[in-house]
Amino acid sequence: MMAKCPVCETEYTPNEVETCSVCGYDLTPYPPIIGGIPSGFLEKEKKRIAAAKRVWQLSQSQVESAQLMVSHLQSQLDEMTRKIEGFTQSQSQLESQIEAIASQLQSQNEAIASQLQSQNEAIPSQSQSRLESQNKAIASQLQSLPRLESQIEAIASQLQSITEAVPDTPILSSSGFDYTELNRLLKSGYWKAADDETAKMMLAVARQTQRGYLDENDIKNFPGEDLRIIDGLWVKHSNGLFGFSVQKQIYINCGGKPDGSYPVDNILERFADEVGWRVNYEWLRGKDLTFSPWDAPKGHLPENVRYRVRRKQRGMSRCGVIGEYVSSLSIWRNL
Repeated sequence: MMAKCPVCETEYTPNEVETCSVCGYDLTPYPPIIGGIPSGFLEKEKKRIAAAKRVWQLSQSQVESAQLMVSHLQSQLDEMTRKIEGFTQSQSQLESQIEAIASQLQSQNEAIASQLQSQNEAIPSQSQSRLESQNKAIASQLQSLPRLESQIEAIASQLQSITEAVPDTPILSSSGFDYTELNRLLKSGYWKAADDETAKMMLAVARQTQRGYLDENDIKNFPGEDLRIIDGLWVKHSNGLFGFSVQKQIYINCGGKPDGSYPVDNILERFADEVGWRVNYEWLRGKDLTFSPWDAPKGHLPENVRYRVRRKQRGMSRCGVIGEYVSSLSIWRNL
């Protein structure tokens, strides 16, 4: 007669198995006891089984959620793969057209050159009128060359548009956060939007989107992988002009420590002057920053996150805010 595991309800044959093949629960029967098993022991055993069953059900729920997430990501990947294949096919067709037109253009150039050479060799034996007629014919052929060049430029432009339309490969951290949008904004040169996106992503990673700011514990426990992804995108698309690691090196050059501490107070002002957050002893607000790699000082961005760092105290001065930002960026240790 078959029995069921009290935790996961998997059927088994009593006295033939010692542990459940699915959940691993101990299925060894109780040894016979004279007078029966005490009620207190049975009650305790029921509670233990109930607790094990709850843990099993919770783990199964988590497994199902993970499987759904994997299925969803696989569907997205399949769809993106189909789009890329379509773009690749269109690109191949356009490249074939360009090659055909280029070949045609080369053949015409060679034919014209050969004809010119033949005409030049035959000039002594030709009349002036015939020579002029031939020159007009050659000029007519030469006039068709700009049209072919225009066609090549149009196809090249179309090819570039298709290439740019291919979606970027998703940039995901192991914790599941997607930095594809930040990469797109930086790649397109939308520096202000990228600065805002950086602050938004850091709040999301720290699970503080609703609260709207990061405290010292959030900074201390911020995942190093996510920070390095954010910093790497800024450094890459700004050619080394912007990024947390760039700010860190400037701060160290000003006399600060790699963990965000500062031996003397004027290090903060020196750092702010270097990255352009303070001009003529005046602290700039977000709207007054320079969102251009041609005009901004090195380390100027990202900056929005500076306003997302808070202590419990309120009403800090501008110097207090920058001090809190730098000292709390012990996050630099992960770079």
